[in-house]
Order: sequence, then structure tokens, then C-alpha cells
Amino acid sequence: MTASTTARSAERAPATPGWRLRGTWADRLEVLLPLLAYAVITLGGLTTSSLGLLSVAGDASGADQWGDPLPIRSDEWLTQAPIDLSVLATGSSTAPALSQDPDLIYQISSGQVVESVLFHEGNLLRLGEWLPDAMLFAAFRAWPWLLLVLSLPPLLRRLGANRPLSWLGVVLVFLAPASLWWSFMPVRIMAFAAAGSYLLFLARDRMVAGRRVTAVLQAGLAGIMLARLVTYYVPWSLTLGVPLVVATGVYLVADRTTRRPALLTIGAGALVSIAVLAGTLLENAASLSAELNTVYPGLRRVTGATQTPAQLFGGPGLFEMESSDGPTILNQSEISSAFLVCGLWAVVIWRRAWTGATTAQRGAIVTLAVATGLWSSWAMVPWGAVGEHLPLLSSVLPVRAAQTVGYPAALLLVLLASRLEGSTARLATGAAAVTAAVTAFGVGDVQRLIPTVPTWQVWLSVLATTGVAYAVTRWPTRAWPVAGTLVVCLLAGADTNPVVHGVGQLRTSPAADAARSLADRAETDGTLVATNSMAANALLIANGAPTLTGNQVTGPIVSEWEKVDPDHEYEEVWNRGASYLYVAFDGERDAPWVEAAAPDVIVIHAHPCWLAESDLDVGYVVSTLEIPGPCVRPMRTFTWNGGSQYVYALRDRG
Repeated sequence: MTASTTARSAERAPATPGWRLRGTWADRLEVLLPLLAYAVITLGGLTTSSLGLLSVAGDASGADQWGDPLPIRSDEWLTQAPIDLSVLATGSSTAPALSQDPDLIYQISSGQVVESVLFHEGNLLRLGEWLPDAMLFAAFRAWPWLLLVLSLPPLLRRLGANRPLSWLGVVLVFLAPASLWWSFMPVRIMAFAAAGSYLLFLARDRMVAGRRVTAVLQAGLAGIMLARLVTYYVPWSLTLGVPLVVATGVYLVADRTTRRPALLTIGAGALVSIAVLAGTLLENAASLSAELNTVYPGLRRVTGATQTPAQLFGGPGLFEMESSDGPTILNQSEISSAFLVCGLWAVVIWRRAWTGATTAQRGAIVTLAVATGLWSSWAMVPWGAVGEHLPLLSSVLPVRAAQTVGYPAALLLVLLASRLEGSTARLATGAAAVTAAVTAFGVGDVQRLIPTVPTWQVWLSVLATTGVAYAVTRWPTRAWPVAGTLVVCLLAGADTNPVVHGVGQLRTSPAADAARSLADRAETDGTLVATNSMAANALLIANGAPTLTGNQVTGPIVSEWEKVDPDHEYEEVWNRGASYLYVAFDGERDAPWVEAAAPDVIVIHAHPCWLAESDLDVGYVVSTLEIPGPCVRPMRTFTWNGGSQYVYALRDRG
């Protein structure tokens, strides 16, 4: 047998037995332990949500939790968590009457046929009528974690990684600062990309073996997984999900002897993906149209621009930020990133690793390298006006590219380091030196952005990164460098998110009881509730109340906004997605006006009498301030967010 034939055979041979309890004990444990962990998380009702910040007292006491919640990630605890809980309460998502449904953005199911297939785990939340809220909430939130741990290691091994370094990939993805500080949004994207890509490998194997029916079924399941990349947060899907999927596709078609079954597999998956995605978009056509036509994010176009060294290479030093003052610009989340330093580390070992790689492995390596280079340049180099006209790229803010380009860089490193053989002592020294210099450069800039960061933290980051780079390069087939990296990352970021048991006071408190009572009244009357605070919005949404105010996640319902702004005078303010919406009961009686209190906060200034006489069907208001006047009738008062909430019924409506 020739050397080339041996290499091709190695490419075609399954690297793992798949998601089956066969093979070595290591193979079995890789399936059993994640499933056991998922069961413990679900039965324990455990999440990393920061919903404890929503409480009766107005402090962080709103949940049974270990650790401190993150106020910065309001997208999670003030928006997504209440919307998730609303599905538990009513069986479908909740949106303000002025806004489109959030299903596409948060990938939850409201019971429509095709979206229930695409957003499959979202159906867990619809079981709230029969099963405990805490367990369903935990099962929904942990599902992407389970997919990542089950899929990414065997996928990386199919692409050429060894077992220890395939788990290094999981560590660098799951515990990257951008994952921790962005409430694991990047993990969610990477999980579906990895699961879909691995299923393509399994389907290809069955196609080669002549088991076409199961091959097509697995390819279809892969297509469903990969279609998820189009709806969640597309800019990050482009930077961290698409590179892995494309690398998988390149690998699969690189071998001529299995190219035909590989293409058949990819084609079957693509057809199912397109069909399911098209069906879901059709079911949510109004939301999609609104999102695409919003001032932000739909119509926004940007170009590549230079980001700070801290945003690019500061990842290894982004620990102990929980107790630090906010950065002088942006905030802790905005300067968080993954480990782009892995990209330069990969350059150091490239030549040595490239020599022993097969054609298919080289295809995957080059794909990840090109993606890393492209998105790095988008965050490092000004692209000028040309960048605004580049499809897809122009939808990605340079800062978002800087935050996530470290993910494909880490996967690239894993594939290259797995090819190292023989003595690597000198190579390890070179890798350690380069990573030390780059980390000192990036983390040193973190100290400029956050002056309270001590100098010892900079040097500790440099030493830790240097040690990891040396150990992994020197002993790439050993497990202990990976275990050491895991320990370092856990020590650096384990306290970034709390561990929460249950769903907190959003659903179990006197305030929650008051919200449900008001929701029942509004449902019976066929009217809406309006509030003047985001905290009250969250409480009402989490308990399924029909509201005028809340979270305008996807985009506006223009015909409803025209009842507020018939001449579109304030359209630049309200034609937005990813925004909070509330009413300040202080406007003139004859007409309201709309203000952008912040880039993501829409405020309607309206007199209660105008609301009562409008066509918006508002029957009740909840206010942090007492409202005098003939158009309101006091109903009750309850405590929420550290203060009194006054509930009024509107009079003389219509």
C-alpha cells in the first residue's frame, strides 16, 4: 500500500464511534458524563442567569444563587430571561403590542409548526403547564452546553486533532472571557455549528457504508442544526460559527474517493436546512421584515476599523473584573474577547505541523486560518468606504469581530498542535516567547482601560499564558497541559457568572402574584398594561401579561406605532430592534412624543388621559410614581425593585 493510499484511508476512517456507547471507556465517558451533568443541571434547576438582580428589594437578592449576578449583561437578565419565562407562563413568547414577536432572535418556539422543528429545545419552555419551571428553564438554557460538549471534541478529532487537544478546544471556547461576559452567547452559536458539522461526518460515513436512509436522516438533522446560524446573532455566527462549518465542508469534499457521498450528504443537509429555514422565516415573515428594515440593526452598515490592543489580545488578562471599576470606555463586556493570541501561536508552529497533515486536514486548517486572518484584519485595519459595500462583512461591527475572532484562532491552534511530532522543545520555547510578548502587549492595554487593574495581574496573565503555550506545544499528546489550562481558565473566570437555583422572585414573590392577577384582569378585559420602568416590564412579561411596553427585540409593528406617531416624526427613534420600551406618564394630553433615552431605550412620553382615549387598548398602567388626575383609578400598590409600584385602571377609554 502506498503512502498516499494510507493517508486517504486515514482520512476516510471514522475517528470516533459517534454518539454511541461503544469503543473505549474514554469514548463512553465522553457521552455518559455530559449526559449525567445535563441531568443534574436540569433536575437541580441550575442556570447561570443573572435574573437575581430583579427582586422585590431592588438588590441582587432575587434568586437562590451562588456568586454575584452581572448587571452589565442586561440583554440576558432584563430581556431574554423574562421572555423565556413568558413562554413557561403562557406557552408562547410575549412581545409588546407595538413590537414584533421575538422568536427569531431568541430561538424560542411559540407553537408554529416549522419553527418548532428548527427551535426544537424551545419547545421545552412550552411544557410549563405540566412540569416545574425551574427544571424546564435549566434544561433549555443548558441544551447548547450539552451539544457543544458532545459534538466539538469528536468533530475536532475528525478534522485531525488528538483527544487531549480536542478537549483543549472545548476549554478555550467555553471559558473564553467573551463567553463568560456575554452570558454564553458564543457557546450557543458554536454548539449548533459543531453539532451540525459532526452530524455531517456521521451521515457521510453512513452514505459510504450504503446506509442511505439513515444517512439522509442524519444529514437532515445536521441541516436543521446549521440553519440555526441564520437567526440568532448573525454577526457572531459569521465570525465563529461559519468558519467551523466551512472547514468541515472543505474537509469532507477534499478526498476524491469519498467526494461523491460527501457531496450527496452535504446536498441533503442543505436542502433540509433551506426548507426548514424558509418555513420558519415564512411563519415569522412580519418579524423578519421588521428586523431587516430597522434603523438598527437591519439597515446599519459598517466598515473595518482598528480596535485597541486590549480588545484584540487582552483575553488572557480579563479576570477579576467583577470587582473592578468599569473601563474608561465601553464596559467589561465590550472589552472581553476570546484568545486571539492562539492565532499567533499557530503561526509559530505552522511549518512543523503542516508537514504531516493530509490533504483534507490541510483544507480545514487553511479554512480556519483564512477566517482568522479575515476577521482579524476587519478589527485591525481601516477598510474605508469599501468595507461598507461588502456583503456580510459590513453587518459585523469591528468590535464584534475583535471579540470573537479568537474562537476560530483557538480551533486552528488545536488542529495544528495535534500534528506536532518528535522533539518540540525549541518550538515550545518559541511559542512561549511569542505568546508572552503578545499577551503583555494586550493585557498591558487592559490596564489603561481599567486603571484599577493591578500590575501583578498583568504579569500573572503573561506567566500563565506562557506556561500554557509551552506545555501544550512541548507535550501535545499529554492530557495534563489541557487539565492545567482548564484550571487556569476556571480560576480566572469561574466567578464571572452566578449559579442560580430556580427562577427567582420574577415568578415566586408577592410582586409576581400581583403581576399575575393584573395579567388575568387585562386578559379578561382584552386590554393591555403599560409601565414606566424596565423592571416592571420584566416582571409583567415573565408572568405572561399582555403589555404595550417591554422589549422591542426584533422590530416595530409600524401600523401600531402610527397610533402614537401618525406622521412618523420620531421614526428614527422607534424603528429599532434590540431595545427597551416604556411609557413616561408625563406627556401632553393632546399628543405624545418619543425619545431615545439611550441608544437601546425607547420612551413614549404620554399623558394618561391620552392613553385612555387612544386606540392602543391600554386598560391599566403600573407606575413607580403616583399619578393624579381624572383619567386614572387607583387599584392597588405592591413593592418591586426596591420601591412602590402603583397600579391604576384607565377611565373614559375610547
